[in-house]
This record gives sequence, structure tokens and C-alpha cells, in this order.
Amino acid sequence: MRRSVDPGRERVWRSAWILTVAGEPLRDGALVVRDGRVAQVGPAAAVLRDNPGVPVEDRGDEIIAPGFVDAHCHLEWSLLDGLLPPAGFAEWLGALLPLRMRMLSGDYATAARLGALRALEAGTTTLADSGPTGAGAAALAESGLRGLIHLEAFGRETGAQAVAAAARTAEGVAALDAAVGPRGRAGVSPHAPYTVGPDLWAALRAHPGLSGRPWATHLAESADEESVIADGDGPLGALFAGAGLTPGRWDGPAGAGPVARVTAAGVTAAGLVAAHCVRLGDDDPATLARAGIGVAHCPRSNDHLRCGRAPLEALRAAGVAVGLGTDSPASGGDYDLRAEARACRDAHAGRLTLDDDALLRLITIDAARVLGLHGEVGHLTTGARADLTALLPAGRVTDPRAAVLDAATTVRTVVVDGEVLLRDGAPTRVDAADIRARAAEARGRLC
Repeated sequence: MRRSVDPGRERVWRSAWILTVAGEPLRDGALVVRDGRVAQVGPAAAVLRDNPGVPVEDRGDEIIAPGFVDAHCHLEWSLLDGLLPPAGFAEWLGALLPLRMRMLSGDYATAARLGALRALEAGTTTLADSGPTGAGAAALAESGLRGLIHLEAFGRETGAQAVAAAARTAEGVAALDAAVGPRGRAGVSPHAPYTVGPDLWAALRAHPGLSGRPWATHLAESADEESVIADGDGPLGALFAGAGLTPGRWDGPAGAGPVARVTAAGVTAAGLVAAHCVRLGDDDPATLARAGIGVAHCPRSNDHLRCGRAPLEALRAAGVAVGLGTDSPASGGDYDLRAEARACRDAHAGRLTLDDDALLRLITIDAARVLGLHGEVGHLTTGARADLTALLPAGRVTDPRAAVLDAATTVRTVVVDGEVLLRDGAPTRVDAADIRARAAEARGRLC
């Protein structure tokens, strides 16, 4: 029997299984949500005994898990789903840019709202978004999700012009503070070494308005990136030349890759989230670990763009914090972290054993660690934020971790800070039909 109650400051959530991630699964478990945090978790009988009179939400046969954490995504590219077929990185980017040029200013907000809705419906409660306009900030606040919004910076300015460009970026980031809402933080993303030169990156790092904020970038994603930042040539070099632009160039010895060149320039700092990190040299995992740089691993995007397979085993062995990111529908993702986890297992089959527990951690507690949020989200333990997802398995459950990752299992309810944002598949804060209708209209102009 399932009994639902209205949202309140205190509630008991009960289900057939609770996955805390930090410990073994609880069969017939329950947890207490009080003032937006987990106040108690354990066997249902004990929790109910200790909390007489507290309203109970009994989810029956569903599995309650921590809300999923997306370490890297692009909400502003949600309209591009299916418009860019698999291709080499430079070829794909060359096809993306004309689509971006056809997007109107309001389309970015429309896209971000759709991306946030899709993430919510997939069970995500925390995400790290990077985008050129910062439209993800308002979308995050509207949906009720938790997250980091990284405003992307681009440019190869030097000297005083780099300082001025960094100041403009800092103003743009500060303007997002009011929009992002109480569950979000605004930060900055020097887009990539080939789109941001060393002087501008250093100026961004030196600007006081960007200190202490979340930082993200794309790093060592493709072979095209390696050649263009070292020598200015290759397919990306040709793409930049055709547009009348000069790519970012980074000093380093012959054969040095992006990680070695960027870290040697002294522009990184602990807490930076580096997306992809596919093209790594033997010493790069240790370099990332020493620098305190976390990695957002995006296996579906890496495959879609023919970038190769990130050396997850070497990153883990070096102690680098690694979590999964969905990237965007422009590069084969769909904001579904469970699908990303399944793709991760397939990508590393035969090289690295990833059991269901390891995969679940990559989209919860490990991804939270990458984002600097591991004490707050990604697990259901006493004191953690009450961010949870309830999923309905397709059949009898013997292993709840495997059932959560099963494609036949469906997301039913999503909760952030104890607030129900998705109930039985329907969002509570936003009008899903309106968001999809507006997105279809905007997408129609791009196709």
C-alpha cells in the first residue's frame, strides 16, 4: 500500500529498498527528512518507531537511491538532439557552429529549460552545467534542481586586453548569482585550451571576482586538440583559419599533451573540473591528482566524437576524483546518467571491471566529490542533503543496485532538499508540456 502526503518540513520515506551508497542496501528501509536533510536512515521498523506521528511517504516496491549527480553537461545544447551525427571532433565542431549561429538569444533559455526538465525526469538532482550564455542559471532555479552553472569564456587576448576580457567575464558570472537561486552557484569555464589562450586563462584565474567560485573546462578531449595547441595545425587549426581566428597556443616540449602544457602554465587550481581527459600521457593522471583536478568522464560523447576511450583505470589508480557526465544531446548524450553508466561499463569492458556498485558511485558520491559536494550530496546518510530519487523496477528485485541501472527501471519521484520536484513522473514546479512545445518551435528553426 502506497500512501502519499503533502510536502512538509518533516517526513519519513519508506520503500522496499534504500540505497545509501555509503553502505549496504537496506531492505524495507526508511529515512527521515527534516529541514531538507536526512535526519535518520535505517530499517523501516526502527525508523517508524523512533518517529511517531511523522507523515510517511510509502513508496512500496520502489527503490530509493541518492539523486544522481551529473559532473558535466550542457543544458544550452538540448535543442540539437540528433542534429549532429557521429564524426571526428573538428568535423563535428564545424557542423555545430552554424547551428549555434542560427540560435536566437531566447533559444538558449528555451534549450536550458528543456535540458533541466530532461535531467530531472532522468533522476538527476545535481548537475554541473557549462554554457556560453549562462541560461542554465534560471533553468536550474525554475526547476528546483541543485547545481553549478559555469559561464564559458572564450578568447586569445593578451596583456591588458586579456585583463579587460577577464573583467567582463567576471561581471557576467556575478550577474548569474541572482538568477541561479538558492540551490545553485555560478562559476566560470575557460572553455578549452584551444579556445582560451594562456594569457586570458591566467587573467581569469587572477581576477578576484572569480576566486573561490566553481571552475570547469574541457581538457585533453581529442587528438585535434593536441595538435592545435602545440603547433596551430591539424583539423582544428584549419577550422580556426577558415573562420579567420587564431587558436590558443600553449608552450611545452615536443610531444607534451594538453594536461602537461596547461598545468605547467600555472593557471589551474584545486577544484577545477576537467571534462573528458581522453588523451592522457603516462604521467598525466598523477599530474591531475597532484593539482587537485577532478575529471568528468563522458563515455558516450567520447565515442560520438571519435575521441577514444579515457584511461579510467589509470585515473582511478592515481587517486583522481572521477564522476560521470552526460555532456549534451549535441554529442550523443541525453542527460540520463543511468544510460551513461551503462555506456561506461561497455566502454571499459575487458580493461576494467566496473560492477554495479562502482557504476552507481560514479553517478552519485564520486561525481559529487568531483564537484566538491561530496559532504552534501550523492549519498543518503545522516546529515546529507535530502536529495533522492525513487525508481520503479520492472520485475522482482534481487540486487537493487543492478535494478537501478536497468534500462527497464523507471524514475518515478525526485526530491531535492526534501521538496518533491517530480511526483510519479510529473514535474511539480514546471509545465513540461509548455517547455516541450516551446523547445519544438525553436528546434524547428534549426532543422
